[in-house]
Amino acid sequence: MPLFQHGIASGDPLDDRVILWTRVTSQADAVPVLYEVAIDPAFATLVTQGQVEARASADHTVHVDATGLAPDSHYYYRFHAQGETSPTGRTRTLPGAGVSHLRFAQVSCCKFNAGFFNAYAAVAAREDLQFVLHLGDYIYEASNTPPAGQTPGADIGRPFDPLHECKTLADYRCRYSQYRRDPDLQALHAALPIVATVDDHEFADGAWRGGADEHQEERDGPWQDRVNSALQARAEWLPLRPVDPADPWRVYRSLHFGALADLHLTATRIYRDLPVPGKEMHSPQRTALGLTQRQWLFDAFDNSTACWQLIGNPSVMATTWKEGLPETVLTALKKTKLVNPQGDGPDYDQWDGYPVERQMIYRYFAEHPGNFVVLSGDIHVSMALELRADTGDLEAEPIAVEFVNTSVTAQNFDDKMMWPARGQSLAYEEELKRCLNHVKYVNLDGHGYNIVDVTRERVQVEWWHVDTVLAPSSQERCDAVIQVNPGSSRLILVEP
Repeated sequence: MPLFQHGIASGDPLDDRVILWTRVTSQADAVPVLYEVAIDPAFATLVTQGQVEARASADHTVHVDATGLAPDSHYYYRFHAQGETSPTGRTRTLPGAGVSHLRFAQVSCCKFNAGFFNAYAAVAAREDLQFVLHLGDYIYEASNTPPAGQTPGADIGRPFDPLHECKTLADYRCRYSQYRRDPDLQALHAALPIVATVDDHEFADGAWRGGADEHQEERDGPWQDRVNSALQARAEWLPLRPVDPADPWRVYRSLHFGALADLHLTATRIYRDLPVPGKEMHSPQRTALGLTQRQWLFDAFDNSTACWQLIGNPSVMATTWKEGLPETVLTALKKTKLVNPQGDGPDYDQWDGYPVERQMIYRYFAEHPGNFVVLSGDIHVSMALELRADTGDLEAEPIAVEFVNTSVTAQNFDDKMMWPARGQSLAYEEELKRCLNHVKYVNLDGHGYNIVDVTRERVQVEWWHVDTVLAPSSQERCDAVIQVNPGSSRLILVEP
């Protein structure tokens, strides 16, 4: 049995270091593992090397913080154990304080049994990126035969492992192991470092700080134990740098790119109050961020001197509902979970369900220097939106913009309607934009990724969609290019 069957990975880069990862498949309690980092793929010029142990207590995963590296530089790395050598990975450090250009991929929602990870392969093949921003749902914890409220997988020969819903540490470890054997995900990790936050499926569907939609404590055990198991497996199986060892819940953090940009990674699921419909959602005490994370975010805005404030935000911030929407629009929004299941109110699982706290954030956007760009995932559709401080006035002047990437594989509108892509959905998209005029671009069908390109002159986002997820394919197309300029929160559509 190969020792390095889960490949290698890198993540959480800084301008002088990066976390390197691998796993050894072994029954031993501890396996010595050698690592090498070089400036060339032949490893003729090493910059650092050393030895660590793959221990059973960490599921035989290995994390190395490779230090002493140069900014904005490519490095190659590999591991050796028991006479075997891992695949070679390439990583890249972040640029230093004088950075003038950022270019990275934005991805989320990777459901193994819904499709092949063609988008990951497409990102891995690029030579123009510095890192991958993963906005959550790196895994799906779901059962292969899910309850009625969840979408079944596709019949393509990719069943979940384990077949049941993940609830224990062994379950989550097994699911990460399945994902990390996927060749396209291995290619992504071998090509680029990853920077990641979490959504709900790293834990359970509809997660909040006290539970989840399908979690029953009398059946599934204490919610806190499940969260701790999910976080432990995630920390073992991803190349993560601990944010605060004293706070195992903490995911939120910032990356700084000199005077050009700050990237603030938030986590809105495991800190939030229970999502509720109706008048209760308007309570001033309700929070999606949690009080500690919210204060951290506001302090980060206060202390930043960068041109751009980028917010990595797992759930959609813009409002996606108003009174009087026609049935065609409500159909599209209900199928993509952007209104409540009845279609008579907002989707309280997104930021629409926490309107008071959202208005606090919008006030910061309006009152603080810097240009605010929200990067979001979760909803499995591609969107570009203008954010307005008065969410009830869709003619108001925008105070920020939001760029939403679609899913890598998780089902979207055409999948759920069971009709061909880019056919009937087009009329629904046009009607949606007409009724919600802060939505400047929407594609309800595509699967893929975004490219985010940042200079002082603009932030430009490209939406790339693969032709299918139901079979391996290398075909993709750019569906839209949209930018925003500093000093304005008006979106500008650029020809692909």
